[in-house]
Amino acid sequence: MKLPNHWQSFIKIFQKKFNSEIVSDSIRVFQDEEAIKERFTTHQFETYLPYYIPVADDSGGHVAVISRNDEDKKVYLTSYGTLEEKYFKILDRDLLHWMQRKFPFDNEDKHENELTAEQQASFESENKRLLEQVGQFPSLLNFWNQTYSIENFCLPENFPVVDQLLAFQDGYAFNTVASKSLIGEKEGDFKESWLVIASNYFADPFFIDFNDSEENFPVYFAFHGAGKWKPIKVADNIDTFQNVLRTIFELRYDKNGLLSLLTELSISGNDFWDEVYQNVLEMPEMAEDEQNEMISESDWQEAEVYITDIGPNKMKIVSLLKAKYRLSGAEALQMSKEARILYHKGPKKWIHSCVQELENLGAQVAIVIQ
Repeated sequence: MKLPNHWQSFIKIFQKKFNSEIVSDSIRVFQDEEAIKERFTTHQFETYLPYYIPVADDSGGHVAVISRNDEDKKVYLTSYGTLEEKYFKILDRDLLHWMQRKFPFDNEDKHENELTAEQQASFESENKRLLEQVGQFPSLLNFWNQTYSIENFCLPENFPVVDQLLAFQDGYAFNTVASKSLIGEKEGDFKESWLVIASNYFADPFFIDFNDSEENFPVYFAFHGAGKWKPIKVADNIDTFQNVLRTIFELRYDKNGLLSLLTELSISGNDFWDEVYQNVLEMPEMAEDEQNEMISESDWQEAEVYITDIGPNKMKIVSLLKAKYRLSGAEALQMSKEARILYHKGPKKWIHSCVQELENLGAQVAIVIQ
């Protein structure tokens, strides 16, 4: 079963925010393919709703479903006893917004929270404009193609799905719940030229300023919830930032190595790197064999390989997708048109051959380590 990309993005954030599959007292959120397939099979979705998958249910037999087509991101409400599209009610415009509203299983707030057709068209147009702007700068795209999710240190953990980049700006540049822009020109306002490129566990943003393109985008950080945005420069450019994150990721179990690296970054009185330094100080020390054991275990971390550009050998990529997902030629061709295609999921130590196969065909890939 191929789960849509917008579900993949949602569940990563859900699992960071919630320790239980039960939320809002009685809503059960299905957190993996096995749980979804169990309900899909038990309730005969293949017969009644083959183009939808269940994502959550309540104790009263109601079920939230989404389309298997990434073009339709709405969350629909139905019940296990009436699995027919004509009985659908729209719960929300997408999973992340539904989570932000605390998973209501009614649509009483539908008119308040759902975008009108005009607003949706405007949102899609603005997202397209933003993607075109970002597409002019390979260093930005490269940053998202190889990300390093680093827990516990105040460092980036969450990254945007590139073709949904505008949605990642929610809560910073605008507020969808209140349907208003948060951009302003006063000191402490979020500026129109800023772009959030990542966030940490606390939703603190890492961002760049499009006005800094000639400097290859210095990276800034700001603490969320302070009332005013106070940018702290954390790297001279986005390539340097990515290299620092890579080094920290490689040293993540080596306390002394991290402290040595971070001393250089925090010595100038940088509030952000000082915060990271303090977090590392609280790490337990590990012997070298323990570090090696942890690194060995990390080789078994879940990794995902996405195709972000199929490249010049289109039909060869289509053939790979057809074989991998057991699709018809038409279905594989349609999948190849998606902006971000999940091609492989498995232990990090086994992704090299898969990446090499795609790159040898001229495809561009993005690797996400869980």
